[in-house]
Amino acid sequence: MPSPPVKNCVKHQILVNPHQIHYLRFILEAYEGMALVSTIDQALGRVLLSIAPGCEKDVLAILESEREELGFRSMDFPEGNGDFP
Repeated sequence: MPSPPVKNCVKHQILVNPHQIHYLRFILEAYEGMALVSTIDQALGRVLLSIAPGCEKDVLAILESEREELGFRSMDFPEGNGDFP
């Protein structure tokens, strides 16, 4: 399975329900080449998203649609901001 070059990716840290990290990984990695999920702190649910250039809005839309299930909170942009910086 091809992966986006990590050095060219846009990176964002988010918090999710720790029990839903696997679900987040499953959802995002189903869109091949769009994003990779790396767990930083499993107990806190802190993950790093490496998003392929140009896919930020698509990834944000996916996260927003699954916000309740994932318990998604961004660490990179203020709450209520509808876009990645």
